[in-house]
Amino acid sequence: MIWEDIVIAVGCFSLALALIPSIRKTHKPEKSSCALSVICLTALAISFASLGLWLSVASEIAGIITWGILLFQKRYIPKIYVPIPQFHTHNKSI
Repeated sequence: MIWEDIVIAVGCFSLALALIPSIRKTHKPEKSSCALSVICLTALAISFASLGLWLSVASEIAGIITWGILLFQKRYIPKIYVPIPQFHTHNKSI
């Protein structure tokens, strides 16, 4: 295992972990951002596989999965409507 494989893998796993709050929250990135990220990470994973950087391939797959989950959520799970509470102030004169 070469040191570059470890550095790339740590960076990519960290980026995949950074997406977990987005997966859990209701606000999601745009579908185009998710899809483009999946496409680019897939190209990187194929490139790393051709170089034999298997730890980097695994970390890219983690990124592909997290971006894919976000894309799935944006595409197939409807937004949850949460009404904003209305606070009324009354001017009552005594």
